[in-house]
Amino acid sequence: MFQQHFVRAAVRVAIAGVMGMSLTLIEPQTSFAFCGGKCQNGKRCAELVKEKGTKSSEWHAEYNKCMSDTANYK
Repeated sequence: MFQQHFVRAAVRVAIAGVMGMSLTLIEPQTSFAFCGGKCQNGKRCAELVKEKGTKSSEWHAEYNKCMSDTANYK
C-alpha cells in the first residue's frame, strides 16, 4: 500500500517536473518565433535607414543593403 502511494507521488512529481522544464525551454523561443534570428537586425536596420533620412522610394533598397551586412552598414 505504501509502495503504491510512493510510486504515484513520484510519477506526479516527475510529470510536474517535465511540464515545468518544457515551459522553461519553450519560453525563450517564443520571443524569436518566425524570425529566424533576424528580428533584432530588422529593427536595427529600420532605425539606421530612418536615421539616414532615406526617401521612401529608396528605403527598401537601403533596408535590404543593411540587412545583408548590418555590422558594416553606414
